[in-house]
Amino acid sequence: MGAALGRLSPELRAVLRATVVDGLTTREAAELLGIPEGTVKTRSMRARRQLREALSRLGTPALDSVGGAV
Repeated sequence: MGAALGRLSPELRAVLRATVVDGLTTREAAELLGIPEGTVKTRSMRARRQLREALSRLGTPALDSVGGAV
């Protein structure tokens, strides 16, 4: 999973870090990162899609938001 995360742009990683790792809401992440809420949502969707694709190529099952395989 680390390799897949490393392939994301810094902007996408920052959104994932704020919303997933730090557990911030979209609004809180937007304030922290200095970007609009809609941008947080878009980057989050893009990051999750890219991670799913990268993990699929690596043969690693993708995880849902609670850590279970999808």
